[in-house]
Amino acid sequence: MRTGRNGLAQCALAMLIVGVASMAQAQDDHDHGVGRDGPRIVERYRWRDPEGRLMAYYSAALAFSPVGAPRIAAAPWIGTVGFEVSYLPALSEAQRSNGFSKTESTNLAPIIPRPRISVSLPAGFSVEGSWIPPIRAFGITANLVSAAMSRPFALRNGIMLTPRVAGTTGSVKGPITCNGDLEDRGGGDAIFYAHVCHSIESEDRFEPMAVSGEVVASRSVRGGTISPYAGVGLRHERSTFDVGVRFSNGAPDPNHPILKMNLTRGYGFVGATYGGVRRSALSGELFYAPGSLLTGRVQASIRFFGS
Repeated sequence: MRTGRNGLAQCALAMLIVGVASMAQAQDDHDHGVGRDGPRIVERYRWRDPEGRLMAYYSAALAFSPVGAPRIAAAPWIGTVGFEVSYLPALSEAQRSNGFSKTESTNLAPIIPRPRISVSLPAGFSVEGSWIPPIRAFGITANLVSAAMSRPFALRNGIMLTPRVAGTTGSVKGPITCNGDLEDRGGGDAIFYAHVCHSIESEDRFEPMAVSGEVVASRSVRGGTISPYAGVGLRHERSTFDVGVRFSNGAPDPNHPILKMNLTRGYGFVGATYGGVRRSALSGELFYAPGSLLTGRVQASIRFFGS
């Protein structure tokens, strides 16, 4: 718990920054490429900035990786439905503070559930899709759509190489900047919540948009029961974080910025699929985005039509 004097000083500094944001625009333009989007200030960040690292972390957490070994379908139009659960590691207070004293409420959801569907196409191609519907859970509402297309190629010794292209877009809304837990902490956080947040939770909006290309190597063992796989890829991300502070009457407070970041980076993953009974399968995967996160993902799936 921080001391009352430090909390008051930190809150006063935060309020001063908000009050002089328009006068400091020229300096922000030089430091972060600030532009204008109507009445709102747009701040552009790089990955090395604390704000950029936070956006990159959650963009990577939403990456649409295979979570299952690719397979060559026996015929077109064979469909599979599955359900994926990804672990979302909690960030430390230092990682969530952006270098300031006030901590962002980013540790809201411990997992990311995601339904998935895939269908084999003619010429050996496969298409995958996913939609996280806008159902409120863990205090946040996500509305995310992901899609991928791949084409496996059989090589020697049972090894298969699969180029895969994937993308994700949508939004995640929640009280990240202004959360009621700030008031519960007391001190400077409570003053920040009362005067900067207007004693009301924010409606922040994180909008990730990413396209990736990857190559997956896999091989079936033990008579095809187990299929380990590994892959590497390159991902281009365009992330937007709309700071949704509201007045006490619920109207948006325009004195807070929109954060944007563009980033291209590599990633990798390893996993395995176990082919169960009655067309079912269970897959596990470790996904790694350097500098952002290492997370585990599991998926249970079943073929629901086709041979």
